[in-house]
Amino acid sequence: MSQLHQNLPDKKHTSASPWRVCSIRALSFLAPATSVIALAAALLAASGCEKSVDSVIDSTGIPPTISQVSASPTIINTDSILVGGTKKPEDILSIRVLVFARATHPLGAQEISSVRFTARQEGNTTILATGELSDAGTDPDQVKGDGLYSARASFSIKRADVGAYIIEVGAVDVKGFASNTVMVPVQIIRTNQPPLLSDLQAPDTVRLASQDQLLELRVRASDPNGLDDIQRVVFNSFRPDGSASTGNPFQMFDDGDSNHGDARRGDGIFSLKIILPASTQTGTYRFEFQAFDKSNEGSNVIIHRITVKP
Repeated sequence: MSQLHQNLPDKKHTSASPWRVCSIRALSFLAPATSVIALAAALLAASGCEKSVDSVIDSTGIPPTISQVSASPTIINTDSILVGGTKKPEDILSIRVLVFARATHPLGAQEISSVRFTARQEGNTTILATGELSDAGTDPDQVKGDGLYSARASFSIKRADVGAYIIEVGAVDVKGFASNTVMVPVQIIRTNQPPLLSDLQAPDTVRLASQDQLLELRVRASDPNGLDDIQRVVFNSFRPDGSASTGNPFQMFDDGDSNHGDARRGDGIFSLKIILPASTQTGTYRFEFQAFDKSNEGSNVIIHRITVKP
């Protein structure tokens, strides 16, 4: 005890020493706890940072979506389009198509910046037309803000350039993210069919009897593409020696004009009156009748022979 007492500090320091020891001991226990708290704070901070990054990716990386793309018409017959009253293969035609598409965005329609289309021939990268679809409720769009976008696509081709054409639609949002693209085909075709002649009315024999003779000729013309597709009906005549008559070809009429010998306009019966002078060479004449449509395709040829006698 005396040895222990000798090792103790002076009395004036006795009351302070135990607190110093306790403080040191307390610090030895607090240090690990502080490390745990610091680690937890760091983990929370890291977790917060990761969540912030995820939030940025989620809000900026979602593109718009295009669906329900359609075109009208989807089949265009170029032979239904006239240029200067005819339908030549080299005619330049303006093709017009209505385009419709639904555009949506997970964050709302206000995030969609634009919806656009391109037009090209299938298998060809050349762009024939490009434009923007609208959801503003102005023609051709019907309802403002319904998510259905509309536009008129217009491009030019030659009448003979038939085949499949592609209308492709896509969208971009306000942050520049592009949607999927959807393609819809438009078929360009030619369905022209030639006209047909039938029911020829013409005499087999004419007697001159030393005077001029009136000859009335009539033939019926029809066309699978409609009577309006018939451009002209004509005939050529050939003398008994086979040479062509002066004035070939002779135009026939469906105009209702009695001077032409036509009884009713637009009934498909084409007529013509001709005068055979008294001096006409006698013998057998050959007449060849044919119709042509606005694509310049010819009908069947009706051959008729008329024998002129004195």
